[in-house]
Amino acid sequence: MSCNCHALLKGRLVRAFVVSAAILILLQITLVLVKTGPTASERDPLADALVIFQELGNRTPLLRHNFTQRLLCWIPSRPSSVRTKARHVWATWASRCDKTVFISAEPSDDVPTVVLPLPEGRGHLTVKTMAAFSYLYDHHLDEHDWFLKADDDTYVIVENLRLLLSRHSSSQAHVFGHHIPVDREAARRGYLSGGAGYVLSREALRVMVEEGVRRDRCHSDGGSEDLEVTRCLETAGVQPEDSHDALGRSRFHPHALLSYLKSKECFSQQPEDKSFRADDCCSRDLISFHHLKTEDLYMIEFLLYHVNVHGRTPERGFPLEQVSKSTP
Repeated sequence: MSCNCHALLKGRLVRAFVVSAAILILLQITLVLVKTGPTASERDPLADALVIFQELGNRTPLLRHNFTQRLLCWIPSRPSSVRTKARHVWATWASRCDKTVFISAEPSDDVPTVVLPLPEGRGHLTVKTMAAFSYLYDHHLDEHDWFLKADDDTYVIVENLRLLLSRHSSSQAHVFGHHIPVDREAARRGYLSGGAGYVLSREALRVMVEEGVRRDRCHSDGGSEDLEVTRCLETAGVQPEDSHDALGRSRFHPHALLSYLKSKECFSQQPEDKSFRADDCCSRDLISFHHLKTEDLYMIEFLLYHVNVHGRTPERGFPLEQVSKSTP
């Protein structure tokens, strides 16, 4: 009887061991599948929108008009944000530049990437920006007239940017953007907002690199990228220029559109701190907005390039008398 009990106990222990081993194997397989599956940055809820707008973009004519100057756009990116941000920028406005490059530490099949093995993070945005401008100087200076830097949460109306640039020669040192006149320990005449985007002429890029970056006269890393770039340009003798329209309204905007519409006063970039009503702060030839969600890029893209508003005048929307006459 005791032998039977020992045999039964032994059999139960063996079965328990086999079941436990099977459970451990299943857990290991599950962990492997989880690790090799898509990460949070790869599970992109806007993947379908990207495909749709890529197809729409292929059918959208590029509104070049008579602008002959060539524009290169570059956007700082990170390997972790290429699929969630950069490729959506590429699927919308950035494809309208004559050439677009995303500066990142790793290559990508999703966007045209230039790999610069530099430390990542906001604390190192200055070194990435200085290195990017040096790269553009070495490889693209003679191929393009203007060089725009914008972020991966910025939307740029490229046609309006071309309109502004068409009035200036790239053979002279020009830089345009959202000029903030505050003395930030800093640049003698304020600084350019990095988020709103800023654009350098070929001559400004040449002078900045030759007279500033390559002579170690510019801050190499740390600090605020937009402030350090403005300082570097000043060191090379290049000052930010006025980018307002004829009515004094801003073209480059460092905040999202909704933040202006919700505010009683606009974020001023005038030296005398002149403010405008929130519904009149933005030029009808506006160029950029910043701090946008990725879905905002597609909304703006669709409304600008895939919707007709019949009867609208360029300056003030629908004239009331035309609306009333057309109303049955």
